[in-house]
Amino acid sequence: MRAILWDMDGSLIDTEHLWEVATYDVSERIGRRVTPEIRTKCIGNTLRDTITICADFAGVEVTEELVARESEFMETRVAQLIAEQGVSWRPGVKRLLSEIHAAELPIILVTNTRRRVADYCIDAMGREKFTATVCGDEVPNGKPAADPYLRGAEIAGVAPEECLAMEDSVTGVRSAINAGCRVLWAPMPQAAPPAADVAKYAPPARFLDGDLGAWSLDDLRATWESLDPNAHA
Repeated sequence: MRAILWDMDGSLIDTEHLWEVATYDVSERIGRRVTPEIRTKCIGNTLRDTITICADFAGVEVTEELVARESEFMETRVAQLIAEQGVSWRPGVKRLLSEIHAAELPIILVTNTRRRVADYCIDAMGREKFTATVCGDEVPNGKPAADPYLRGAEIAGVAPEECLAMEDSVTGVRSAINAGCRVLWAPMPQAAPPAADVAKYAPPARFLDGDLGAWSLDDLRATWESLDPNAHA
């Protein structure tokens, strides 16, 4: 394992509840408030995909004007919520970042969030904690496409199969696997995936039903060594 590629929302920090508020708000603006089940499908997705899910649920045609307008609304809403509430670390993450940093392993933040909003969170966490950051509007295609993780590995100067991706969503896990990474999948408790999804992605991804509170860098190395990036179901 030569680099860590770490998702942001729901993985490094607990911001999913902020995106949840924004998603419910934007769905009402589009025409119909999404159900909790539909909202779950939006976790980890790009703004375009989230707005498309909301529009499909409301029976509204997806146009470029709609995507642009509601993307602007969602980003503004989340930025407002971050300013009001701040961001909180997921358990164990801040300590683990310090241990990885001390070992001089590259840590690349890889997020579907666009730079405008991501920078609020990155600055709150401390930009110095990361070797580099990759945002959703800086690659040709966002997650679940491989592009964000391929870019992260490229910046780290290593092959994707030499990386451990840290993810919380099905969308992110798919992206990392598509890039050839091994994955530690640790979702927020309220966003636990169906058992079928866990089984589907199990060969190259390890599912963690809990948080990283007691984890060390040695545990991450052992996880990476135990996974086969070529065993894609």
